[in-house]
Amino acid sequence: MITMYYLRYLVSQEAVYISQGKLISQVVATYFLEVYTICRIVNQTKSSLKPTLNIPFRLPIAVVHPQTTANLAENPTVQAIELGCTVFLVDEDALPYFLDHYISIHDETLFRRPEKYVLVPVQSTGETQSRLMKTVQNHPSLEEIANLLLVVPNGTKFELITHRYVGNAPESMDWINLDSYDAETESFTAGADLFPDKMRDLMGKTLKVATFYLLPWSMMRQTNEGIVRYLNQQYTIDGLDGYILIQFCLWYNCTWELYCDQANQYGQVFPNRTGNGMIGALVERKVDFAIGAVGGWYQLFQYFSFSNPVQWIGITCLAPRPGLIEYWRIVFMMFAGSVWGILILTFILVSLLQYLLPPPDLPEEHAQRSFSWIVINLLCAFLLLPSELRRNRLSDVIISTTLSIFTITLAYVYIGKIHSILAFPVYEPPIDTILDLAVSGITWNAPHEAWMYALVGTENPNVQKVLTTFRVPPIEDIPAIADHGEEAIIMALLNYGHSMVGTWFDKKNIENFRLMTELLYFEYDTGYATKTWPLLDRFDWLAMWIRDACLFQYVELVDVYRYMNYWVQTSIAHSKDRPQNLLRIMNVEEISGGLLLLGIGLTLAIAVFVVEVGVAVFRKTMVYRWICLRWKIMKRN
Repeated sequence: MITMYYLRYLVSQEAVYISQGKLISQVVATYFLEVYTICRIVNQTKSSLKPTLNIPFRLPIAVVHPQTTANLAENPTVQAIELGCTVFLVDEDALPYFLDHYISIHDETLFRRPEKYVLVPVQSTGETQSRLMKTVQNHPSLEEIANLLLVVPNGTKFELITHRYVGNAPESMDWINLDSYDAETESFTAGADLFPDKMRDLMGKTLKVATFYLLPWSMMRQTNEGIVRYLNQQYTIDGLDGYILIQFCLWYNCTWELYCDQANQYGQVFPNRTGNGMIGALVERKVDFAIGAVGGWYQLFQYFSFSNPVQWIGITCLAPRPGLIEYWRIVFMMFAGSVWGILILTFILVSLLQYLLPPPDLPEEHAQRSFSWIVINLLCAFLLLPSELRRNRLSDVIISTTLSIFTITLAYVYIGKIHSILAFPVYEPPIDTILDLAVSGITWNAPHEAWMYALVGTENPNVQKVLTTFRVPPIEDIPAIADHGEEAIIMALLNYGHSMVGTWFDKKNIENFRLMTELLYFEYDTGYATKTWPLLDRFDWLAMWIRDACLFQYVELVDVYRYMNYWVQTSIAHSKDRPQNLLRIMNVEEISGGLLLLGIGLTLAIAVFVVEVGVAVFRKTMVYRWICLRWKIMKRN
C-alpha cells in the first residue's frame, strides 16, 4: 500500500515538473524572445525527489553551476553575465546562493544593464515551500531586483507571484499574486502581465542619492514641501543636476534621501572598494545614485554604471591677464636675440678690422688711434652720431661706405619699430592655448583632483607637461590665489554659454584673469549608479527628454543669475576683449630704458674714475717707487 502511494506521488510530481517546465518555457517565449542570453542557475544539490527541471525551449542560454572561487572574476556566474545575461532562470536549490552573491557578482562584471529579470521555478511544497518564500521575502537583494517572478506549485495550479518593490520596506517586500496557471487546461486565469511596470509609480519609495553643494549644478535649499530628506529635514535641490533629481521624483513619485560629504566633494575610491566623498558613498553602497558635474571617467568605470550623457561641459582655465611690458624691456625687444648677437659680432669684427688696418695719412699726433677710440667712434656711427670716417685709401672708402649704409639702415629700422610700438600700450603674450599654458610653466589650481581625471593617460606632450603644474590647494586658500592673480584657476563652460566658477571670484579679483581660448578638454555630465540599480534606465529616459526639450537652457539661465555673481559672469564673457588703444604722449616711463642704460654707464664711469684716482694717488707713494725700482733691477738682470 505504501509502495503504491509512493509511486502515485512520484507520478504526480513528475506531471507537476513537466507542467512547470512547459509553463516556464511559455513565459520565456512570451517575454524574452529579444533577450541576447539567458542564464540558467541550476541546482547545487541533487535529490531523487527533486529532479532537474526540464525546460523545452530553444533560446540562447548559459547554464551555470554556482560555486565559490578565490578570484571572483573566475566565478562561473560572473563569466556568464559577461556574455550578456540579463535574464536569470534560477533553480530553487541555487536561489539562496544567487541572492547572497547577487550584488558582489554584478559588482565584479564589466557588462551592465539595469533592467534584469529573475525567474524562479519553486518545486518544494508545504513547510519547505513556506520557509523558502519567507527567506526570499526577507532577503536584502530584493531591493535591487524589480522584475522577480516565482512560479509556485499549488495542487494542480501554479501561482505566479512577485514582490511589490514599490514603497518602502517592509511593505515593498509584500508578495503579490499576479495570476494563476491551470496545468490541466494549460491556461492562465486572468491573463495578467507577469512582469508589470512597477517603476511607473514608485509610491513614495525612498531612493538614496549622493551629491554636494556645487554651483550651478546642485544647490540644496531647505523648504517645507521638499521631496529630498537630509538630516531629518525637508530640502529641495536647485541647479542643473538638482533639476533632474527633483523632476525624477515628481515624475515617478519617489523621495530622495540625500548623502552629502561637502569636505571631500567628489571623493576617492580605493582598490578595496571603500572611499570617501560622493563616489566613495556610492562604491560602499551607502547610496544608489550619485550626480554632480561628473564625467564618464575611465578610472571609475569598473566600479559603477554610467548614465547616458546629459549635457556638454567644457573645461578650461582663467589665466592671469597679460600685463603691460616694462618700457625698458621694449628697448631690447625690437630685435630678436639672434639679431642682437649678429650686431654685437659685427661691431667687434669691424672694430678689430679698423684697428688692424694700416693707419691713414694723418698728422703724427693722430696717426695711431687706440682701440678704445675706435670702439667709441664706431659706436657713434651705429647711433648716427658724428664720427670720423676713414677715407684716405680705397679700402678705407669701401669700409666707411658699407658701414654707413649698414648703420643708417639698421638705425632707421630700429627707430621705426620702436616708434610704432611706443605709440600704443604693449602687452605680454596671453595664455590662450594648452601650449601657451605649458610654455608659461605657471601653476593651475583646482579644488579637487577630479578636474584632471580626463587628462590622465594622455600621450600629448603638451598636456603631459601641463599636468606637472596641476595643484589642488586647500579650498580655503583659493580665494587668496584669486586675489593675487598670478596663477591659473580651473573653470568650466556650460552648455548654453555661462561659466561655472567658484565663489572665490568677485567683481574685483576677476579683473586679474582672462579666459583661455582653447579648452583643456570637454566631457559630458553623467550620473553614476550601482551596477544593480534598476531605475537607471528611467533616469536616462527622463534626462534625455529634458535635454531634447531644451529645458536645461532655461534652468541654466535661472540658476546662474539666481546663485552666481552677475559681474563675474559678465567679466569672464568680456575678458578677451581688447582694451581701447589710444595714442599716448611720451612720459618718463617710456624713456626708462635709456635712463637705465645711462645710469649703468654713469655708475661704471664713476667706479672707474675712483679706481683711476686711486691709482694716481698710489703712484705718488714710496711703495710704488720701490716696486718700480725692483722691477727695473729685475729687468736688467
